Amino acid sequence: MDLQVVQNRVVELFRAVSSIPRPSYKEDRIADFICDFAEKCGCEYYRDEANNVLVNVKATAGMEGREPILLQGHLDMVCEKNEGVCHDFNCEGISIIEKDGWFVADGTTLGADNGVAVAIMLFIIEGGASEHGDVQCLFTTSEEVGLDGVKAFDFSRIYARKLINMDGENERAVIVGCAGGVCTDVRLPVSYTETSGELVKIKISGLCGGHSGEDINSGRANACILMGQLLSGLLQKTDISLVSINGGTKDNAIPREATAYIAARDFLCVREVANAFFEFVRGELSQDDEKFSISCEQTTDKSGKMMDTDSTNRVVAFLSCVKNGIIEMSKKLPELVEYSKNLGVVRSEDGEVLFVINSRSTFEYQLDASVREIAALASLCGANIRTHGHYTGWSYSGESDIADEYIAVCRELYGNEVERVTIHAGLECGIIKAALPDIDPISCGPNMKNLHSPDEALDVASFARFAHVIATLISTKR
Repeated sequence: MDLQVVQNRVVELFRAVSSIPRPSYKEDRIADFICDFAEKCGCEYYRDEANNVLVNVKATAGMEGREPILLQGHLDMVCEKNEGVCHDFNCEGISIIEKDGWFVADGTTLGADNGVAVAIMLFIIEGGASEHGDVQCLFTTSEEVGLDGVKAFDFSRIYARKLINMDGENERAVIVGCAGGVCTDVRLPVSYTETSGELVKIKISGLCGGHSGEDINSGRANACILMGQLLSGLLQKTDISLVSINGGTKDNAIPREATAYIAARDFLCVREVANAFFEFVRGELSQDDEKFSISCEQTTDKSGKMMDTDSTNRVVAFLSCVKNGIIEMSKKLPELVEYSKNLGVVRSEDGEVLFVINSRSTFEYQLDASVREIAALASLCGANIRTHGHYTGWSYSGESDIADEYIAVCRELYGNEVERVTIHAGLECGIIKAALPDIDPISCGPNMKNLHSPDEALDVASFARFAHVIATLISTKR
């Protein structure tokens, strides 16, 4: 199998996938594409109401006795873009740019998470592996918003008992366990009064952001948390009232930007406090956040109503007190985050402020404790909560035949020594393992970086090597 041929074809397929809009819950067009592709290749397929698609690739002649394998990845992508970028993810595909051997997008997320899996499964469906046993290719939906699609799938249709999930981001690692998670919406009712004082716009921007599971231990700052700290400091120095506050867009992405409009009696004092806060925070940030900035300016963008004193105090109190970042590290694996929270969204809505918090943990009891803790703080601040998007973690049993096989192929083809790891991010393997307890799962992928942010990038050569490994693995006699 020629590596350059593999690279040319999987890149072509990745570009085709990337040209199709595929936000979470709106995967109908990419599901249409998968079904049409399977039909043209002579493969039977099943599509459910959630737009999950299962394609069954029959064994090649003489290989019917080989053990079947399930390949799996998700169709949807995180839709993030830089400020000022005009891009409608609902109707526009992704513009791919190659820079120094990496694929990136033009100011948006790339969608390599998980477009690489989609492209590789299409490669296998069309015959990318010359000989193989039965291969089942499962394309799932709405992974990025709580793994909702895979939860709706009928797993009685799966007869393979070895699973290769292709949602990893490091070709030198094979994932054998992951965290579970739950999302909590906090809605804090607010009251308004007539605006008085000067209207001031405060904006925090330039932060790196990233994946709230994989990057939670990176030391990257959360713009919403920083805004809460700044507003709390302002309340100690001068009279201010919130008009509105907005930051972040996804519960599973670390917020890069946050904006607050306030009514202030003393603009000079507000600017002085903001400048001092900027100087302090800048000295404490990681190198990833070197573009951090705070702007503070008088404006006429908004007018009319401001939150009353009680509402302002309660919103700032919640922002100041909610836990964020790493809560606890693993006692068995010191390098592994065991329990974390990410305040992913703060948004002013009609008569309330919405906070969205993503809790992750290896253990269910910690997820339950996190929800109780958020509920207690919400109650003290006069807010209500709703939980959603719960998904199960996946604990490594200590052995895995498919992991052994994957590691052996990586070593044989490229001399790569692959490490078994568990991660703090959520993976569909946990849901699949819960539905099929006897399945042997792994998750793996090519080298990628800055997932869930407009800086997302895919190593093109690594992508080709990874596709080669997968095609070789399903062709290897077992």
